[in-house]
Amino acid sequence: MTILKIVGHRGELVPNTFFHQNGDAEHVAILFPGIGYTCQMPLLYYQTKLFLSLGSDVLWVECAYNRRPDFQSLPDCERKNWFYADVRGSCKAGLEQRAYLKVTLSGKSLGTLALGHLLTSEPALSSHAQAIWLTPLLKDEKLRTEIRKARQRSLLVIGTKDAHYDAASLEELKNLPHMTTVVLEGADHSLEAEGNVSNSIRLMNRVIEEIQRFVEPSGH
Repeated sequence: MTILKIVGHRGELVPNTFFHQNGDAEHVAILFPGIGYTCQMPLLYYQTKLFLSLGSDVLWVECAYNRRPDFQSLPDCERKNWFYADVRGSCKAGLEQRAYLKVTLSGKSLGTLALGHLLTSEPALSSHAQAIWLTPLLKDEKLRTEIRKARQRSLLVIGTKDAHYDAASLEELKNLPHMTTVVLEGADHSLEAEGNVSNSIRLMNRVIEEIQRFVEPSGH
C-alpha cells in the first residue's frame, strides 16, 4: 500500500490509498465511495480483496466530504465543482501508475456521480474502461442521462428497499445494450437486509459474485 499525490480542488491533496501488485498489473480498479459509506466498509472492502486476488491494482479515493464543513457550507454548484475536480485528479493519478490495458471504475452512491462524470467527459476512458454502479442515485436526472450517454460496459446493482430505487428509471436503463442490472429484493442502500445479519451476508456474497462474473466474463 502507498499514498499517491493526487491534486484536487484548489490544489489540495485528495486522501487516498493505492494497493499495487508486486509484479506486473494490466488492470486498475478505481473505487469511489459514498458520502458516508467508506472504502473500508463491506461492499468496497471485499471488492478490493477480489480485485487484488485477480492481479489488479486498486485505488481508494477517500474524500470524506461529510466531515468537511467547508464543503458542506458551499452552494450546490460549488460543491459539484469541488467534487468533480477531486474525481478528475484521482482518475488521472490512478491511470498514470502503469500502462494499464483495462480500467474498472466502481462507485457507491455518491461515487456513482463520479462515474457518470468521468465516463462522459474523459476520452482516455472511452475504449478500455468498464463501470460498476452500486446503489446509483437513480432519481438524479443528470446521472440517468450520463448512464445512458456512457457506452462503457456496465454492471448496476441496487436493492428494492433503497430510497433511490426507481422502477421506471431502472426499466429504461436495463435495456441499454452495454448494461447488466442486478436488483436485490429487500436490500437497502447498503445492499443489506436491515435487522437480518444472515441475509445481509448472503446479499454481500451475491454482490461480490456478480462483480466477479462481470469482471471475468469468461469465468477464468
